[in-house]
Amino acid sequence: MLWREEPPEWGLDIAADPRFRQALDRAIIEMPADIRHELDRLVTITEADVTEGLIRREAHQEGLSAEYGASRVIGLPLTRESVKQGLIFIRIHDLDWLFFSNWRWPDGWLPPSERKRTMEIFHDSLAIRMRRAVVRRLYPDRPEFSG
Repeated sequence: MLWREEPPEWGLDIAADPRFRQALDRAIIEMPADIRHELDRLVTITEADVTEGLIRREAHQEGLSAEYGASRVIGLPLTRESVKQGLIFIRIHDLDWLFFSNWRWPDGWLPPSERKRTMEIFHDSLAIRMRRAVVRRLYPDRPEFSG
């Protein structure tokens, strides 16, 4: 329970605990194929994803301007880089939910039959730590997704 609460006064270093490292190894070794496929998808942002995001954001800005007037809508400059950063933010959120919905301490990955009936643990700090560690280990070239 303390691993989920992480009281700052205790100065816990959960990632250094051997039990956490064992759970990390297990999460990677026993990762179901569908989870790995989803992880691969979420940590991969293609040029097509950025183009599609740019089109969506431009359309959204135009809709706001049409509804409220261009002078009343404050929008950040739309660039490919700003769209990519937005996609990274969204994908990190989706990665967290992948772990909230499908991974449990100490059991690891839930079987498909249990995934459908289990309660998602919203903003589970332990699942977030595990997501960060898994992504860091599997995708060392994509540090933006392990933060």
